[in-house]
Amino acid sequence: MKLLSTALLIAISPSIAMAQAQRPICSPPPPRSSSPLVESEFAAVRADLLNGNRQQALSGAEAILNAHPGNAEASFMIGTLLLDYGKPDEALVCFRNAQAAWPGSTDVHAGLLEAYSETGDRRSRDIERSILRGYHADGHHPSAAKTNGIVIERFHAGDKTIDAIEYFDPQGPDHIFYRFNEFDDKGALLGSYAFAADDQDQAAYHLQHPDVVGSTLHRFALVSYFGGNAATLGAIDGAPTYDDFRTRIVSVLQSENSTASVSAPAKQR
Repeated sequence: MKLLSTALLIAISPSIAMAQAQRPICSPPPPRSSSPLVESEFAAVRADLLNGNRQQALSGAEAILNAHPGNAEASFMIGTLLLDYGKPDEALVCFRNAQAAWPGSTDVHAGLLEAYSETGDRRSRDIERSILRGYHADGHHPSAAKTNGIVIERFHAGDKTIDAIEYFDPQGPDHIFYRFNEFDDKGALLGSYAFAADDQDQAAYHLQHPDVVGSTLHRFALVSYFGGNAATLGAIDGAPTYDDFRTRIVSVLQSENSTASVSAPAKQR
């Protein structure tokens, strides 16, 4: 059964402002007798997802789950939509239900990654990052092997939404490790910020600090790409973590709009 990917790159839809969902039902009542589930029951839900009709998709998936308690695909779809509604705690319940049926699904692990990130559970988040990196490299997960990276989380800066992307391998001649895409409240891509470690910067870094030559330390340039223009905003040296990069991006966003409320960094659990 084919799933619709949530956080696996590159076919990602930005989160957009939406009305609050009704009640999630990923913790359904005890199973009751029902007619066998057929593939066609999901056709309308998938069509609504692809057409951006998320409220209709949510209602349809809830109806399926209500009729077939514990159904993995319905649970997965509801979890994906609850992330769009900004309800990662409730989405986690759905993804865990789906995981019970599909323990090796890259899509489910991608959903868990984003949900853990947005609930502040860094330990579980990093476990999911490691799992997805393993799936990308092990030769047994074709969908993961075809992707360039993963969306770790989505957070907000005022009326903007930021998708935080971690690449499995540095991308392009600039060796981009992370990209933070910025979307407006309608879901349109405005531009991005990237952390890149190109060869020229590494040469300068090694010249200034000969002791780091041969180590895993890098100089990461922070580059913004908006309106067809690229601008270097600074650099980070050493071995920064994802959370260090995120903190730097939040600082940039706040400096650009001091009145915008930025989602707080994930709390350690």
